[in-house]
Amino acid sequence: MARRSRWCRSGMRPLRFPARSSSTSSRTASAACLPTFQTTPRKRGTDMTFEMSRRGFLASVSSAAGLALLPRGAFAADELVAATFGGTWANVQKQILAPYFTKRTGASVVQSPMLATEQIAKLTAAKGNQPPFDVAMLDEGPALEAIDAGLIAKYDPAKSPNFAALNPQFQGAYGPAITMQAIGIAYNPKTVKTPPTSWGDLWKPEFKGRVGITSLASTLGLAFLLDINRLAGGTEANMEPGFKKLRTLLPNLAAVSANFGAHGALFQQGEIDIGVQNFNFAEELKAKGVPIEFVRVSTGTPAWKTTMHVVAGALKPDLAYAYVDSQISPDVQGEMQKSPWNVIPTSSKVPYGGLVAEKIAKSPADLDKMVFFDWKVVNQNRAAWTQQFNRDIRV
Repeated sequence: MARRSRWCRSGMRPLRFPARSSSTSSRTASAACLPTFQTTPRKRGTDMTFEMSRRGFLASVSSAAGLALLPRGAFAADELVAATFGGTWANVQKQILAPYFTKRTGASVVQSPMLATEQIAKLTAAKGNQPPFDVAMLDEGPALEAIDAGLIAKYDPAKSPNFAALNPQFQGAYGPAITMQAIGIAYNPKTVKTPPTSWGDLWKPEFKGRVGITSLASTLGLAFLLDINRLAGGTEANMEPGFKKLRTLLPNLAAVSANFGAHGALFQQGEIDIGVQNFNFAEELKAKGVPIEFVRVSTGTPAWKTTMHVVAGALKPDLAYAYVDSQISPDVQGEMQKSPWNVIPTSSKVPYGGLVAEKIAKSPADLDKMVFFDWKVVNQNRAAWTQQFNRDIRV
C-alpha cells in the first residue's frame, strides 16, 4: 500500500507503447504519457451491460444527420492522434467518442491520456516540427497559454456543424468548451459518518493522515488552492494566505497525487477517506461500487471549462475537426451525461438531467453562479506556485 502512495505522490506512471511503423506511430509514442487507447473490437472481459448500451447508442445514431456529414469511407485507413485526460475522461472518450468518430469517418483514433500541462510541454517542444498529436484537450489556464504560444489553431465553425448549437458561453474562438468541471469534497460514507459541508472539514482532527489532494500539475489541486486562498482573503495576485492555510493541513494529508486517475485510486484502495475531487470522477467511482459520496462546498463550487482544440500544424486537420465536432454533438454529449460518466453537456440540444441536474446544475445559467478564477493571472504565477507547493507540501 505504501508503495502505491509513493507512486501517486511522485507522478511516476508506467509507459506502454503499441508497436507501430507509420509516421503516425512515432507521434503516438511521442504523445503518450499513459497507455494509449486505440479503437479496436471489444474483447472478453468487457462489461456486457455497458457494451449493449454502447451498441444501442451507436445503432441509434448511425442514421443521424451528424454521421452523414462526411462520406464514411473518406478517411478509411487513416488514424488520428488525440490527447485526452486520464481517469473518467480517458474511459468515456474511449467508450463513446472513439466509436462514434470511427463510425462517422471510417478512421481510427489513438487517444493519449495526459495532463493539460504535459500537452503544453509536448507541443512546445515540437513547435516548428510535426506535432505529437492533432487534437488537444485543455483546461482554461493551459488553453490560454496554448493560444498565446501559437500551439493551437483558430477554430473554424464552418468546419464544425455542431458548433452553432453550443450554448454561447461555450463557443470559443480557438475551440469549443466540451464540458464544465465542478469540484467539491468526496468522502467514504463508511468511515466519515457526518457528511462534510465545507473545505474546513478537511482540517478536522479525526481526519489526521486520511486526506488526499492533488499537486498543482492538476487543475483540481490548483483550483482547490485558489479557493482556500480566496476564502482566506487572498487573490490570484496574492496567494500567501492560501499557502499558509494549506501548510496547516499537512498533519491530515495522506497523499498528494499527480493527477485525477492516481487520486481516484487512493479512494478505491481505501488509502484516503476524504479529499478534493471532481464531481463526475467521484460519481464514476461510486458507479463501480467504490464507497464514495460527492458534496459541493457551501462557500461556492469552484469550476472551469474544459476545451478541445485543433493543434496548429496538425497532420490530420480534417479528421481533427471531425473528432472535435463529434465530441460536441448532441448524440455524444447526451450519452456522456448518463451515469456512470455524468459529464456536464455544453450543447443547447442536450437538456440537463440525471445526476448533473440533481447535484450540479439544472441549466447552463446555474453554471454561471459557480466560482471562477482569473486564469491569465494564474498563468503568470503557476510555475512559481508549483515550486513553492513542491517545496512546502511534502507528505
